[in-house]
Amino acid sequence: MCLAKAYLNKWNGEPALQDIAHMRLHDGRVELETLLGEEMVIPGRVVEVDFAASRILLDEHHEAEKVS
Repeated sequence: MCLAKAYLNKWNGEPALQDIAHMRLHDGRVELETLLGEEMVIPGRVVEVDFAASRILLDEHHEAEKVS
């Protein structure tokens, strides 16, 4: 079985998370969960999904810090 790998901002390099079994898009963030229950939340959006290669490309948004 070949589960998905998520990459941040570019395809090359190490994946941010591997063995992804579930992905949820919610309020400007991408919630990922592996087959073993490990979770990761990325503020951003899905750019591309390559089903043949089981890869997900994410565009990570860095939220601006509020200055008071």
